[in-house]
Amino acid sequence: MLAINGGEKVRVKEWPSWPVFDEREVKAVEDVVRSGYWGGGVGVSGPKETEFEERFSRSHGCKYGICVANGTIALHVALLAAGIGPGDEVIVPALTFWATGSAVLMAGATPVIVDVDPETYCMDAEAVEEAITDRTRAVIPVYNYGSAPDMDKLLKIFGEHGLALIEDCARGHGFVWRNKPAGSIGDMGCFSFQQGKFMTAGEGGIIITNNKTYADKCYAIKDCGRLREGGVAGEGIEPSEIINWYNYRMTQIQAAILLVQLERLEEQVKIRQKNQIYLDKRLREIEGVEPVKVDERLTKHQPWPYCFKYDPKCFNGVPRDKFLMALRAEGIPCGKPHPPLHIALHFPKWSEAYKRYIEAKMSFPVSEKAYYVEAVELPQYLFLGASEDMDDIAEAILKIKRHASELTPQ
Repeated sequence: MLAINGGEKVRVKEWPSWPVFDEREVKAVEDVVRSGYWGGGVGVSGPKETEFEERFSRSHGCKYGICVANGTIALHVALLAAGIGPGDEVIVPALTFWATGSAVLMAGATPVIVDVDPETYCMDAEAVEEAITDRTRAVIPVYNYGSAPDMDKLLKIFGEHGLALIEDCARGHGFVWRNKPAGSIGDMGCFSFQQGKFMTAGEGGIIITNNKTYADKCYAIKDCGRLREGGVAGEGIEPSEIINWYNYRMTQIQAAILLVQLERLEEQVKIRQKNQIYLDKRLREIEGVEPVKVDERLTKHQPWPYCFKYDPKCFNGVPRDKFLMALRAEGIPCGKPHPPLHIALHFPKWSEAYKRYIEAKMSFPVSEKAYYVEAVELPQYLFLGASEDMDDIAEAILKIKRHASELTPQ
C-alpha cells in the first residue's frame, strides 16, 4: 500500500541537512563581530568582502568580483553596468526563477521571453536567434537543473550581433563548460547565495567579470556612486555611463560565512554530480520518467534542483500533481517548477511587454508543459547523500508505479 493511503514509507531516514555548517562559520562570524567592522565597505570593499571577491572570482575564472546583497541585485547591477535601460530588449528563458526577468524590468528594459529546449529545460539557442531585433541589447542564459544551454551557439550569436552576455549563475556555482567556469564565459556572471543555493550566507550575491570597466561600473552602482579606487562617478567614469546607483552592499558577516562555504564547494560538487549521474541511470530504467539531459560539454555540474519528466500514461493516468503528493508521502521531498516568466511577472499595462505577453496571449509550450504537466523537482541537498539515498528515490517512484491504481478515482 502506498504511504499516502496509510502504508509504510520507502524513506524513513533523515536526509542530509542544509545548510551545511560547523564551528568554522561560527568562528568566522564571531571574528567579524569582535572586529567591529560589520557593514558593507564604503568606497572600498571591506576586509572579508575583499578576500571573498578575490577568492570566489579566481575560482570561477575571473579577475574581478563585486559583492552585492543578493542574486536579483547582481543581475540588476550587471544590466545597468552594460548600459541596459528603457527602450532596450533583453532575451530571457521562460523557465527560470522570475528574478531573471524582474531584474530586466527593474532596469527599465523589456524582457523578451523565449522557450526552453525540451531536453535540457534551458534556454533554446535557436529561439534566441529568432527573437533578436534592432532593440536587443543583451541575453541572459540561465544554468538550470544541473544543466546548461548551448553556450557555444549562444556565444556565436552574441558575437555576430554585438550583444552583452550576462550569465545567470544563481544555480551554477562550480559549473564548467568546455574548461571555462560558469560566469567567465560571457561579459559578466551573476551568482546568488540565498538560503537554498549551493553556497549560502542566508542571502548575498556576487558579479564576476574579466572586464575592468564593467567591474568599476558594477562597484559604483552598488555603492551609491562611489568608485572602488576612490572618488565618485564623474572621475574616470561619467555618471551617464552608470545610469543610476544604489546601496546594494553585502555585510562583512555574510562575506565571512561565504569564505568558509567556498572551502566546501569543490567537494560538494563532486558528491552531487556523482549522485546526479547515478540517479539518472536508475531513473532511465523506469518507463515513464526521464531525467533532464546534461550536455556533455558541461563537464562539472550539480543539480539545483534535480529534475525529471513524468509521463502520467505510464502511471495509470495519475496526474503529475497527484504523483508529487504520493512521492512526498513516501518520504521524498519534491515539487514542481516556478511558473514561467510570462505567467509569473507583472507587466505594466502600458508596457510593450504587456502587449506582447498578455494581450497577444503568447505561449511557450515546452515551459508550460513542464510547469503544468510533466516536471518533477528534487532539492539539491538530497544529493549530498550516498548512492543508497538515490536508490530510495528510485524505489519510491517504482512503488508508486506498481500501485498507481490506488491513486486513480474509483
